[in-house]
Amino acid sequence: MATPGLDADTPLHLLAPERAARKLLLRQLKNAEAAGHRLAIGEDPDALHDFRVALRRFRSIERAHRDWVADALPKKLRKRLRELVQSTGPARDSEVQLGWLDLQRAALRPNQRSGYQWLRRRLEDRQRQGYAAIRAAVPLEFAALGALLRAALTMPSEATPVSFAQVSGERLRPLVAEIDGSFAAIGEDAEQMAPVHAARLLVKRARYLLEPVAAALPDGKELVRRLGGLQDLLGEMHDAEVLGASLGEAAADAGAARYRALIRQALGDDAAEFGPVARQRGDERAGLSALARRVQEQMRAGRAQLLEKLRSGEISALMRRLDAAAKELAPPRVAHPFPPIRTNA
Repeated sequence: MATPGLDADTPLHLLAPERAARKLLLRQLKNAEAAGHRLAIGEDPDALHDFRVALRRFRSIERAHRDWVADALPKKLRKRLRELVQSTGPARDSEVQLGWLDLQRAALRPNQRSGYQWLRRRLEDRQRQGYAAIRAAVPLEFAALGALLRAALTMPSEATPVSFAQVSGERLRPLVAEIDGSFAAIGEDAEQMAPVHAARLLVKRARYLLEPVAAALPDGKELVRRLGGLQDLLGEMHDAEVLGASLGEAAADAGAARYRALIRQALGDDAAEFGPVARQRGDERAGLSALARRVQEQMRAGRAQLLEKLRSGEISALMRRLDAAAKELAPPRVAHPFPPIRTNA
């Protein structure tokens, strides 16, 4: 029996899987705790992003290596963590969309600027509300949850007589086949995003499996970098789809506001007050339509880039390299005659 701290000088890929997984999780927990402290103070614009990244990586590592940490992280604890991460989503989505919106302003015509400003105010309001909700609850809740996670992960653990590199390779091999299948399902139809989402999630899983043991491979870091680039492309396509849905909701709200104003005007309210509002709403919708076209262009460009990578064989070659890496990490092994006894948490 041992704790992860006792293996500080051993390369990660040579550790027993129980110890390596705990070491990785504690590293991300430390990152989340630091970002959570900055988030509570409220002066760092990158704090929410860093907090979410650390917890997202924590959850990805836990899912990938659940067999080795299930005794430390039971379902109830994992559920609390998932709900906490989900509570930060709306604020982060607004933040990402505001960043995209800033890049579009220069390309808009003057008659489209009111739509830009209307959408910006809408997203800023959502971001403020989201951050207020986060600061009111998340740092305190995470402080308690983080303490539980740390205590659980530093408890003594078994040490299965096999390396972390070996078990990582064994998990990578079937994942490569899944990734190949998801890419094979991607076609020309821009409306079919489900295969793209499936590929994005699988590539992310493969990257998180490979990254901790990349040092065991001659080209491990380069392979991780290539997977990261592919993940970024797929992620940008996903972000564009989410933004497109948000723009559709915004256009519907702008149209509803316009017709509410017209109805009030028709029922005898002050025409001088509501006439300009009606015209302004029309301008807003024109700007929103222009932004929607830019989102569509971005999605088409992303799909075209992805299809080119598929047609050229670039992605197939990357998957072959990943499969070879998995085999190198996990050569055939003889089962240990006395595996450690495990209990379900």
